[in-house]
Amino acid sequence: MEHTGHIRINRKVIPYHLKDKTVHLIPNNTYACLIPGDVREKEVIKGVTTGNREVAFVGCRYNDISLGYKALVISDCNTGLYSGITKFDRICFEGKPVNVFAGPGRAFISESGFDISERMKSITPKKWEDINISSQVSINSDRINIGVNFSFWHNLKYAETSMGDAIPKFTLEFQRTVNIKRLPYVYLMVYDFFCFLNFCRNIYFDKITLQQKENDKFRTIATVYVNSENDDDYDRNEHNSIISQDCKSYLPELFKTVALRRNQKIYDNFYIPKNSKEASVVSYEKFLACALSLESEYNRLYPTKRKDNDLYADVYKLFEKSADELETLFIAIKENKLTQEEFKEIYFGKVNNEYNSLKKSISKTKMRKTDGYFEKIEDALTKIDYSLAEKYKNALVNNWEYIQPVVDKMSRANKVEFPSASEAGKEFADFRNGIAHGNPQEIEPLHVVLYEVARALIYTMVLKKANADDDSIKTVINKLF
Repeated sequence: MEHTGHIRINRKVIPYHLKDKTVHLIPNNTYACLIPGDVREKEVIKGVTTGNREVAFVGCRYNDISLGYKALVISDCNTGLYSGITKFDRICFEGKPVNVFAGPGRAFISESGFDISERMKSITPKKWEDINISSQVSINSDRINIGVNFSFWHNLKYAETSMGDAIPKFTLEFQRTVNIKRLPYVYLMVYDFFCFLNFCRNIYFDKITLQQKENDKFRTIATVYVNSENDDDYDRNEHNSIISQDCKSYLPELFKTVALRRNQKIYDNFYIPKNSKEASVVSYEKFLACALSLESEYNRLYPTKRKDNDLYADVYKLFEKSADELETLFIAIKENKLTQEEFKEIYFGKVNNEYNSLKKSISKTKMRKTDGYFEKIEDALTKIDYSLAEKYKNALVNNWEYIQPVVDKMSRANKVEFPSASEAGKEFADFRNGIAHGNPQEIEPLHVVLYEVARALIYTMVLKKANADDDSIKTVINKLF
């Protein structure tokens, strides 16, 4: 894309030239190219194209000669005809990922039979209510109607062979009008959702449009161009992606679960490969990222013992309280003034004193339970990495009915015998720890299996959090892994 125009910054009109997502500003200062000035930030910079279209750059960083942006909005009509492009009620996404999710092929009824001597069998578009999808969801303060909306176009041109098009749009309709300042946030919600659906991160939308609502109808006001890489190697299909028919019953919860992750400062999505080519490759970096994702996803789905058990919580507080005073000890260790054994003697000595005081105030029955908790927490602190093994084992046991086909398939393909749940957890944690500590083992076939099973476990836990039913989880896991 290439065009020219002018923008307004601090009451100054500045010409610009945009080519291949790069914006060059044309200052009236002769020396600006030599001294471009400080980099400044602005949420929205508005202007007009040479073709008299309203334009807005969103999420800007700029100096005197260049402008970087997250999204570009260009009006679909000449400036002044409508009220402007600063707000929208609905945003629409089109492209290959949306086609795979919505399935244009399911929008028709195909006439059955084999006799085509007189004519080809007909195909008839289904009714709107049979193909369009609409679900309401609340995300933070937004009430959003998410859905799929089809458009049909008949082709009557003599020179073309296509009979027409069925074009699905993935739409977010907001109950309250949205300012274009929020476009990057809204885009990333949808991007993350389609990354999850497709089990790949090379998601690109061919067209993004903004619409305003007028008398219960929507009018397209602008086109959005996101400043991101256009990766053309997208190759997913209905057989290896989550499609609308797989998740229709829990679509709002699934969208909410995935879309809220960035808002909750959850960025650990690197267990999802960039593309299909990368999906089958295991590396140390990918294994480590997958392990981190497994741990955090497990923590989000399954409550910790201290949340469920008051006695355990009492003992935990002792460790937590004493841990607040550990900074001095850590500084001493860093300066080689304290050995590991001396650290244990000081730290656990203090905890023991606190713990003995606690025991005096409880009954003998409760004392036996707290003794057990004390030993487990002490052991966990001295072998902190063991927790990953426990989480892998527990996730495997809790989700075996969904994961077993993946275990069997990967074990056959790599010619290994899958170990018990406890041993699998230990092997997974040991391999992760070797990477984290700088002395990794060679990647063996068992590690490849453990890695793939871990990714399937993460997907299973996310789907459970989204209230997916058992049959749907099994279908998705079998398709993706």
